Amino acid sequence: MNVRFDQLIKLPELKDLKLVGGNKGLFKTVSWFHFIETSDHVGYVQKDELILLTGIGILNNNLNFIELINKLIEKKAAGLIVNIGKYFKQVPDCVKKIANDNDFPVFEIPWEINLSKITRSICNYIVKMHLDELIYEDLLMNIIYFNKTTYEEFIEKISLCENNSLNSFRIIIVKIANFEQYLCSKNIRDNEMITNIKDSFLRSVNNSIWDAKCRPISFFNNESVVFLLINEKEKCMDLKMFTENIILNCKKVFSDININIGIGNLYSEFSDIKKSYIEAQKALKAIQSEYHCDKSIFYSDIGAYKLLTEIGNTSLLKEYYYDTVGKLDRYDMQNNTDFSKIFHTFLLEDGNYIKTAQKLYLHRNTLMYKINKIHEIISENSLGPKVKFQYYIGYLIKYMNNF
Repeated sequence: MNVRFDQLIKLPELKDLKLVGGNKGLFKTVSWFHFIETSDHVGYVQKDELILLTGIGILNNNLNFIELINKLIEKKAAGLIVNIGKYFKQVPDCVKKIANDNDFPVFEIPWEINLSKITRSICNYIVKMHLDELIYEDLLMNIIYFNKTTYEEFIEKISLCENNSLNSFRIIIVKIANFEQYLCSKNIRDNEMITNIKDSFLRSVNNSIWDAKCRPISFFNNESVVFLLINEKEKCMDLKMFTENIILNCKKVFSDININIGIGNLYSEFSDIKKSYIEAQKALKAIQSEYHCDKSIFYSDIGAYKLLTEIGNTSLLKEYYYDTVGKLDRYDMQNNTDFSKIFHTFLLEDGNYIKTAQKLYLHRNTLMYKINKIHEIISENSLGPKVKFQYYIGYLIKYMNNF
């Protein structure tokens, strides 16, 4: 479990910390701490570790200090706390500039402050946050999958977050849309590395949604982070901007992944949390059906997919697909053509020949010839509203179910 700097610096024991550089990096997370005195020992530093420096190995030598901070940035350390007063009067301006240029938080703390209290406070907080995270993960999974948690139990557990009254609930699912392709592109096969990536993605989402009033209630499952948003009206949230910020923050860590977000409806009853979860899943399915990337959608906005996702009879859906779009797909497979793609684009452009031709980079006459050929393949003399509607539904079914 990692914690953010803006959480740590609110601890009473850290009140004497003074931020002197890299203030834009306060969104970064801290996994643990590490004492380092010279650049020779930077090789032992792990990603996201907070470094503590007394200065005994640098002795006010600016060049040595510059070398140290550059190496720490290269190792992706979280930040640096410098003990000033004995070996340094203050952090040099040249070091502050490097910190600001790299959004690398650098703090000063007076020599008189007991560093053991600082480190103990940091350790205790990180461990506590980790334990709380496990509690919240178990709590939400029990609500969604097992219906085990009562409202009273829920209130008791999240009182840790100082939420004494709950008036709304909503489930949001953040999914890695191309996880298998991402792993292949990075040649990642090791299970431990894959687990680390999933943990890092969960942390990225949690850090995006962390709130002073309530820590994230979430878990990772099936390439997705599922989290519960409570009391959103009190927070005056713009959910569209909120989800865009999640995508943006996750891409700072994973620039090569595609992220889609499904948003369930808002409910005032605790018993409707699972319902919101199912809606968020259906919203995700609608996004995936249309091959969107880095997109968020509300369940209330998925249109015809609402009806289709309520049909549990897969055989019936498959039969409808075979009787409509399946005709074109089978013809394309047998003849190495692309009539199904052309007709789908034609329907999406509302039957407009000019827009469809532009979208497909075809001459208008070529498109007209191909549409006439589609008439023959599907055995329809005209493409009136009824036929267009039938085939539009057929395409929705195809992409929703990967037929």
